[in-house]
Amino acid sequence: MEPGIEYFNSKKILITGGGGYLGSKLAEALNQSSGRIALMDISFNSLSEKLIEQNENVDKYQTDITKKSDLEAAIHKIQPDYIFHFCALLNRERSFVNYNELYNVNVQGTLNLLESLRSINYKGFYFSSTSEVYGSKNSSPFHEEQIPLSASPYSLTKLMAEDMIKTYSEIYHKPYTILRLFNFYGTGMAESFFINQLIATLKRNEYFEMTEGEQKRDFMYISDLLTAILTVSSSEKYNGEIINICSGKGIKLKDIAIRIAVKLRKEVMLKIGVLPYREN
Repeated sequence: MEPGIEYFNSKKILITGGGGYLGSKLAEALNQSSGRIALMDISFNSLSEKLIEQNENVDKYQTDITKKSDLEAAIHKIQPDYIFHFCALLNRERSFVNYNELYNVNVQGTLNLLESLRSINYKGFYFSSTSEVYGSKNSSPFHEEQIPLSASPYSLTKLMAEDMIKTYSEIYHKPYTILRLFNFYGTGMAESFFINQLIATLKRNEYFEMTEGEQKRDFMYISDLLTAILTVSSSEKYNGEIINICSGKGIKLKDIAIRIAVKLRKEVMLKIGVLPYREN
C-alpha cells in the first residue's frame, strides 16, 4: 500500500483529468483507501473505465471544466474534501497558434473550478504544474526559488494557473499546493512521450530516429511519482507551498536511449543524431 493512503479513508476525493494517465493511476492508488473517488474528465481511458465499473466508490463525471454551469452542478454533488486538479490541455509547441484553447482550459477552467469550490470547506487542493515553467534561461538544477521564465504558451498558461490558484486561495482563505512535475514514464502511457515512444518503436522493429540527445532531463517512474504526490497530499505541512517533484538526477536522452536499446537488444534500430534539435 502506498504511503499516506490511510489518510484518505472515508474522504471524498475529486480528480480532474481523472480519465487521463496520471489521474487514473492516482485513482488506482487511492482506491486502496476507503475514500470515495470522483473522476472528472471529458473522456476516459481503459484504466479509469475499469475502476468505475468495478468499484462502487468510484464515480464518473463526464464534465468539461470550461462549462461553468455543468462544473458547478458536478461539484455540488461531489462535495470533495480533497481536490487533485490534473486536468489540462497539453501542447508544448513553441507557437501561439493554440494559445486561446490552452488558456480556456488551463487558466479559465482552473478559475471555473475554484469558483465552483468556493462554498466548500475542502482540506486540500493539489495542482499539477510543470517543470517547463522554469524555461530555458534558468540554470539547472531547477529549484523553487528561481523566477519562472515560461518556454511555451503551454507552460505560460500553467504558470498563470499557478498564480490564479495562489491569489484566489489567499483571498478566500483556501488551502493549496502547487506540484511542479518533471518528466515521468510508465506502462500504458501514450507514445507521444519520449521513453514510451522509444520502447514502442523498437519493439515494433522500427528505426527510432532522434537528435544527438545531449540534453539532460529528469525522469521518474510513475510509481515513484505517485508516492511523492501521496506523501505531500497526506500532510498539511505543505499547504501554500510550491514543490518540485522529480528524481533530482539529470540524464542525457542519448544515454537513456542507449540503455533501453541495449536492454531490448535493438541497438541497430537506434538512429542517434539524424534529427536536428528543435529551437530552444
